Amino acid sequence: MNRLFLFCSILLFCPFLQAKNTHATTELEKLSSSDMWLKLLVYADDQSYIRSPKFFFSKDGNSNPLAELSATLSAFAKPVENADPDSHAQCKFPARYTWLKQQIDISSVGITDVSCPQFNQFTQQQSVNSVSVIFATGFLANPASYYGHLLLKLNTEDKFKHQNTLQDTAINFGADIPLDENMALYVIKGIIGLYDASFTQQEYFYHEGNYRESELRDLWEYELALEQQDTNLLVGHIWELLDADYTYYFFNRNCAFHMGELLQLVLNSKLADSERLWMTPQSVVQNLSATNYNNQPLVRKVKYHPSRQSRLYQRFSFLNKQQKTTLFDIVGKPENIAKSDLSAFALIEQHQIVDTLIDYYQFMRKEEDGRSDINNNYYKQSVLLRYQLPTGPAIEQFNSDSPPHLGNKSSYSSVQVLHNSELGFYGQIALRPAYYDALDAGEGHVSFSALSMGELVLGFTDNHIFMKDLSLLKIESIRANKTGLPGDRNYSWYIDIGAAQREMSCNNCEAIKVNSGIGYGFEGIPELNITGFVGGGYLGENINTDDGYLSTKIISTWYAFERFSSRLEFEQRFYSGGKKDFLTKLNGRYLLQQNLDIRVSIAKDQSANEFGLSFGWYW
Repeated sequence: MNRLFLFCSILLFCPFLQAKNTHATTELEKLSSSDMWLKLLVYADDQSYIRSPKFFFSKDGNSNPLAELSATLSAFAKPVENADPDSHAQCKFPARYTWLKQQIDISSVGITDVSCPQFNQFTQQQSVNSVSVIFATGFLANPASYYGHLLLKLNTEDKFKHQNTLQDTAINFGADIPLDENMALYVIKGIIGLYDASFTQQEYFYHEGNYRESELRDLWEYELALEQQDTNLLVGHIWELLDADYTYYFFNRNCAFHMGELLQLVLNSKLADSERLWMTPQSVVQNLSATNYNNQPLVRKVKYHPSRQSRLYQRFSFLNKQQKTTLFDIVGKPENIAKSDLSAFALIEQHQIVDTLIDYYQFMRKEEDGRSDINNNYYKQSVLLRYQLPTGPAIEQFNSDSPPHLGNKSSYSSVQVLHNSELGFYGQIALRPAYYDALDAGEGHVSFSALSMGELVLGFTDNHIFMKDLSLLKIESIRANKTGLPGDRNYSWYIDIGAAQREMSCNNCEAIKVNSGIGYGFEGIPELNITGFVGGGYLGENINTDDGYLSTKIISTWYAFERFSSRLEFEQRFYSGGKKDFLTKLNGRYLLQQNLDIRVSIAKDQSANEFGLSFGWYW
C-alpha cells in the first residue's frame, strides 16, 4: 500500500501520469475524502467553515478537498524561500504535514522536513503533554457570556520548573467585536451572522484573572487523556487555525460548537452537533464526560477553580459563630488588623479566621488603584498577620458539588395538565430551547437565577390552541450576599420581554409584555434565598399608557434537598390607569433522574386561580 501511496504522491507532480492511471487517481480521491482530511480542512458537508483564503492552497480548496490535497503536497515540496522557514507550508500547516507523512512516503519524492522556529516556540519546544478544556460559568452581566464559555489550555511539562500552569497557553474562540459595540446590537448581529470569529492564543493567566478575579466566575478544568501522538496532532491543528476567519452565530456556530469541532479531530465521538439550532458550552463538557477514548474515559481529571467570591463564601461558611463574630469585629476596625488577638481560638481556627480575612480583602480590593484603595493596605496587613501565626495542619480545600458535566441537558420541554377556576381543565406544552430557570439552576449555572431565550408555552382545549406565554429574553440575576460583610452588597435584577395573556382567566387576550426590576437579596439559611424587587413594566395590546405599571416583588427560592426545589413569588402591580393586581405563584420541582422531572404549580391573580401538574424532560 505504501508503494501505491507513493505512486499517488508522484502523480501530484506529474499530470500526464495522473491522467494515465485511473486506479492511482481513485486512491488519491479516497485520501482526499477521508474523515481526517476533511476534519483538517474544517469541512461541513461540502464546504469549509473557514472563509480565509490564506487557509487554502487551492483557489477552490474550501469546497474541493481533492484540489486542496494536491495543492498542499505541492506546497510542501517547495524549497524554503528568503531564509524564512516560518513562511513555508510545512510550518504553517504542521498537522496536515504530520498526518500526510503517515499516509504517504513523501520523503521518497523529494519532500524534506523543514524546521519551524515559531511553531516550536508555540509548543514550547514540543513540551505540550496534555490538553485541558476550561469551562467558565455564565456571566449574566454580558450577553456574550450568558451561557458560559470554553477555553483550551495547553499543559506543558516544564522539566526545569521555570513556570507554573498560569503561563501555559490558552486557546480562545470568539467573535471579533468592536470595543464600543452596544450589547443589544451584538446579540442581533450575532444571531444573523454579521461577525467574523477566530481562534486566538494568550497566556492562561490572562483568562484566569479576567474570569475568576474580575467577573467572579468559577472555572472547571477537564484534562483530557489523549495519547501524545493525538495531543501533538491537535496542537498542530490549533496552530493552523489561529486567526483563520469563521462566521460567528450566537446560538449555534459559537465557541461551544467550534471548540467541540476542534476536539473531534482526534475523537470518533461527536461533541458538537451541526444539526442543532443552539449549542452551549455545558453541552460540550457533558459530551466530553460521556466519551470514551481507547476504551477509557476521555476525561482524566476534573478540577475546580473557584472565583475570588466563591473562595470567600466557602471560607466564610467554614467558620463557626464565634469565629464569624471575631471576623466582623476585625473588619469593623481594619486599622487594628495587626493587633488582632486570636489567642482564644485553637490554631486551626485562627488560620481559618485570617484566611477568610485575606480572601475578604482580596475580594474587596482593586489592585489597579494601588494606594488609593485602602483595601490594598488592609489586604497586605492581613497577609502579614497570617505569616505571624505558627504553621499548622492543612485546611480543607475548596470544593463544589455542582460540576457542569453532571447538570441537566440545556433544552427543556414539558407537558402539563391544569385546572383554572374560570377556564376549567386544559392542557399545556412548554418548550425552552435554552437554558435554565430558578428551580433547576444547579450545576454550572448561577444559583437562584434564570436565563432563557425563545421560551414558549402553548395551552390547548378541545377546540382551541392559544399562546399562554412567550419569553424572547428572560433573565433573573439573583445575588446571594452570603456574608453580610461590608462591601458584600450585590444587587439583583430581572428582565422579561415577550408576550403573554393579560389575565389568567383569559385565553384569547394576548398582550405585549416588558418588565424589569432591581432588588436586593440574602440567604436566610443555607440554600434559601429571599430577594425583594422594585420595578415596572408594560402589559398591553397596543401603546396605551394605562397598561404601564410599577411593581414590588418578593421571590423566595429554596433548594430544600438534593432533588427538590421550590419557589414562592408575590407581586403587586400598580397600573397607571388606577388598576391594581396582586399575583401569587408557588412552584415545586422534584428531579426524578438527571434529565427528567415533575413540577407542581399554583398561581393566582385578580381574575382566577390555577393548579397544574407537569412532567418535563431535558434534551
